[in-house]
Amino acid sequence: MNDHQAASLSTTPDPEAPSTPWIAVTGGKGGVGKTVVATNLAIGIARAGHRVLLVDLDPGLANVDVHLRIAPRFDLEDLAEGACSAAQAIVAAPGGIEVLCGRSGSTRLAEEPGFLARALDAIAVAAESFDVVVCDTGAGIGRPVTDTAARCASLLAVTTPDPAAITDTYALCKLLATRGIRLPGILVNRVRDRDEAMRAATKLTTVAERFLGNRVALAGWIHEERALELSVRNQRPFSLAGSGQALDDMRALAAKTLSTIPASARRLGRQRDSLRRLLPRPGQRPALGTPA
Repeated sequence: MNDHQAASLSTTPDPEAPSTPWIAVTGGKGGVGKTVVATNLAIGIARAGHRVLLVDLDPGLANVDVHLRIAPRFDLEDLAEGACSAAQAIVAAPGGIEVLCGRSGSTRLAEEPGFLARALDAIAVAAESFDVVVCDTGAGIGRPVTDTAARCASLLAVTTPDPAAITDTYALCKLLATRGIRLPGILVNRVRDRDEAMRAATKLTTVAERFLGNRVALAGWIHEERALELSVRNQRPFSLAGSGQALDDMRALAAKTLSTIPASARRLGRQRDSLRRLLPRPGQRPALGTPA
């Protein structure tokens, strides 16, 4: 990874940022494979030995549950409203990850800034037992994207070689720059080969450097494969397959993303979780031999 890539995927620690590192997966345009990337990235990080929470923050179009074929009783909005506990809302999913699902058809995250803030705060509390949080945000330039990005240790924008997708990704980068949020690393999805990924990234890099005075870095790319289409249709992440070029691409992306997050930050969640197991729950009597 070169210096520009490292700078794009990481940021100076914010005193108000969550202690458990968040990774946001976003995109300027819908339909570029953002949720597929977020889901498989979470699995890739989990397979590297980390406890991962995947959060669906896509207002109105939340569908991580569909991709993973899970049916939770509660969701993020229930948690933000105090209608359930984090333990009730977070469910286990294939690939060794845990998931906090969003509510499909609801626009509260996009239309109610106060509710969005409560939801993000609820995620921060729930995240204390995890090593890494992966957030699948909505596409576009709304507050759910910018407010989530501001809390993240790493930000990834998914695009395709399609000119419209590249244009919308630049618009997203421009908005983030005007808000004082670092530019994301760029993941080019559905490419035929490395050259196609490099051409798409070069277009973004050239325009961003010229008009924003900063460079966007290529975080990686995912090859177009029949297996990806089948994985969505079968509701089974392609990272659970045995082999394939796209799987190799995703492993490389997971490793690169993890390399930008300090190991000490990733260990915090695990240490807190171990401590919680030793302490009694509110109203519960301490175990014998435990100080009252």
